[in-house]
Amino acid sequence: MFSCHVWFLLSGLIGCTGNSTAAIWFSVPENHHVCLPCGSSGSSDVIWTRQDQEVLVIRRGGYKTNKDCRRYRLMVNGDLCVQHLKESDHGRYRCNQQLVAELQVLTGRDYTVSAGRTLLLPCSGSSKPKQRWFQQREGERREAVLTKYRNGTVKPERGGGRLSFTNDALQIQDLQPEDAGEYVCNGLLQARVTVLAAHAETSSQPPSTSTPPSPAVVTAAAPTREDTELQPWTASSAPTEGEDLETPPLCGETIHYASLGRQNWRERPSRSPPEQSHHSVIYSSVVSRPAARAEHKL
Repeated sequence: MFSCHVWFLLSGLIGCTGNSTAAIWFSVPENHHVCLPCGSSGSSDVIWTRQDQEVLVIRRGGYKTNKDCRRYRLMVNGDLCVQHLKESDHGRYRCNQQLVAELQVLTGRDYTVSAGRTLLLPCSGSSKPKQRWFQQREGERREAVLTKYRNGTVKPERGGGRLSFTNDALQIQDLQPEDAGEYVCNGLLQARVTVLAAHAETSSQPPSTSTPPSPAVVTAAAPTREDTELQPWTASSAPTEGEDLETPPLCGETIHYASLGRQNWRERPSRSPPEQSHHSVIYSSVVSRPAARAEHKL
């Protein structure tokens, strides 16, 4: 719990931005941990926030406060270590108002991660101090990628310097399409990784491979009549004065129908009206028309 006067400390920390640092876009499995760099070296005053709203840790001089001491550990240099990651930990983290990390929490064993992010893979289920990591791409033989020896020595065996052992896990920086595949540590399957193409702007939500076109959204004023009949509305343009609303659109356009209040269905070929209800409802449908104009019976 924060003390009652903690909010008064925020204004005093506004100007403590420290040295700038590039934000790290982490993807980490749940129940693991990750340490986030503050980048404000030389400043003893530190405030960590998530999503610009949730205050996690504050240190100002001899005063310290922590939202959850079991999960948030503030290091001497101002870095924040988040323990026992949960899905709710997803989001952007700021140290002294400076964006330093965006965290994606992965669940299960099948991970979908965007290219360019930093992926952590802990060796779960094995208590051996030595870790031997392999990757197997689809249709290819298993290949050794990294070895961590008992004395702590780490030997990356490929990856061009992007592979390391950090945060007690195999760390892959600047994830690339060739990093996709199954990852095995000490003979145990740890993850199946799918790498999405990099986007121009990294999002806090995992992106999809393709973005379907979104239908136009029309906001209408509340009807003044108790019964509002279905009226067609083309997504491409609004009707002008004197334009016949019942004229069917050309091929490729979309019509949105809506009924507010008690429904008043018109007879349509090969379609029977739904069961009538006395409750106020909203009906909507999207209709695609052929290129040729069709005659409509009113």
